[in-house]
Amino acid sequence: MSNDKMETSELKLENISKRFGKVTAIDQVSLDIPHGKLITLLGPSGCGKTTILRIIAGLEIPTSGHVFLGGEDITELPPNERKISMVFQSYALFPHMNVYENIAYGLRVMHWPEQKIRETVRESLKMAGMGGLEKRGPSELSGGQQQRVAVTRSLVLQPKVLLFDEPLSNLDAKLRKRMRGEIRNLQRDLGITSVYVTHDQSEALAISDQIVVMANAVISQVGGPTELYKKPANSFVADFIGEANIVEAELVGIEGGKARVKVGPFKLSVHYRQEPDKGSRVKLMIRPEDIHIDPTVKKGLRGVVKYAMYEGATNDYTVETEVGELSISDYKSEGGFCERGTEVFLSFREENVFLIN
Repeated sequence: MSNDKMETSELKLENISKRFGKVTAIDQVSLDIPHGKLITLLGPSGCGKTTILRIIAGLEIPTSGHVFLGGEDITELPPNERKISMVFQSYALFPHMNVYENIAYGLRVMHWPEQKIRETVRESLKMAGMGGLEKRGPSELSGGQQQRVAVTRSLVLQPKVLLFDEPLSNLDAKLRKRMRGEIRNLQRDLGITSVYVTHDQSEALAISDQIVVMANAVISQVGGPTELYKKPANSFVADFIGEANIVEAELVGIEGGKARVKVGPFKLSVHYRQEPDKGSRVKLMIRPEDIHIDPTVKKGLRGVVKYAMYEGATNDYTVETEVGELSISDYKSEGGFCERGTEVFLSFREENVFLIN
């Protein structure tokens, strides 16, 4: 491996594995994280994402493999020598210290002069919108304010990499949405390389430059939010990133770089990532918002509404059809709300249907 290749990335994981007894938490994971980007590790509980974060932080040592930071092998370095800061799920604020002392603590450990500490903490609090709250204790702060203090405490240490371990999971839905926007803006403004762990797919789609989808200790796919949503590598990614209908279809042929498939009464030309074997049955991913539902036009894929839910912006349905149950999110509601038991006819937005392997 050349030094040039390592220098293209701020942070690099090379063939990382971690075993706890007979349990393999991570299996041969390799990952390049460019300078100034926010990368999200996304996956269900137990997939290995938090173990990767702890290995980057130095809180766990890999069973095999290497971690590089700026081209330097830091695999064996202790946490305090890595120039990496971590924002924990619980925020881990010192309850006996006020806001100022919480943020100043790490700088004192690093033996900064008190005058420089005062200037740095006050400037950081002002940037975080927390000016005037220096003397408040953690228990006197809202969840959002505690989260800002935790981030600010990590940032004043001037790390090369900032790690987030599900930092918004303790907040209510509305505040969580606002705070993820604040984290993303702050990360972009500072240009700091960041690794973010979450199991919340919408959170990952909203804040990430790249998403690493993990399952069973390995990486399933790495890509930008749009790529993963529209062109998933497999059924797991399709179902985990957003909601997806996975439908079996018959492969008719390959024409002009697209697959011709037959599903119910339709013949569609769809995009694919890897050319399928001819004559095989294939699977299609169809997002709920890419299915048009109409109870009046007697044309298309016939179905009967099994579940109907009014969600404000959408009418959400589960419809029984000859190709299985389909989930539908109807934004236009041209035919009004369809009650349970209504006969409906469905069509697909062909350009958004994707063949998966």
